[in-house]
Amino acid sequence: MAGATPWRRAGNALAALAVGAAAVYAHTFVMDKERLDAPLTAMAAAGAAASTGRFAARLDGVVAARSLRLVTTGTDVETGATTIEESTSIGTRDLFLVATVGATSPKDPTYLPSAWLRTRDGIEYAASDRPGEAFTPRRPAQHGWWTTLTFVFEVPPEAVPGAFVVITAPSTNGIYDTVYPDRYDQLLPEVRLPLTAGDAATRRLLTDVKTSWQLTARR
Repeated sequence: MAGATPWRRAGNALAALAVGAAAVYAHTFVMDKERLDAPLTAMAAAGAAASTGRFAARLDGVVAARSLRLVTTGTDVETGATTIEESTSIGTRDLFLVATVGATSPKDPTYLPSAWLRTRDGIEYAASDRPGEAFTPRRPAQHGWWTTLTFVFEVPPEAVPGAFVVITAPSTNGIYDTVYPDRYDQLLPEVRLPLTAGDAATRRLLTDVKTSWQLTARR
């Protein structure tokens, strides 16, 4: 049998190169594990609401303070007046950032127990549990109105510029999360809300640090 012609050999070589190039091109679309496990992030401008399929949230306000005054109130049974039952203070060598967040849900009530302050370098500070759940209650985001949530972060001042408040919806995997913690947390919806509207607002926040900021809970 006669050998392949030079034109046919050249055509075969070009075809092999094309297949190889296609394989390399397709490989660039294969996501690594970190990207596969990443949440679905919705973003919004400062003060605006970011919406996911399960909830929407907006940052309504943020205050920086050196200490927190935790006040528990009650009601006088005779007069009906509000009374102070207990008052304590907690301090920090860094800053307390008290973030007030509004949240709503398009359908089912959704609890939003987890929040982080994420710096521009990607460092994350989980919301502090030092104030206690009574002062930062986790009410569900409900359809039809905005629920007010309070998250407290304890961070160094240098973490504030360019930072975001990140809130993630909880997993709905039920018992699987008990058996395999964090294994099925892929593609959970989260919102990313700018802590301030820009550098000027950040400077004002850091200049106006309160000596003390009060959080109140009813007994």
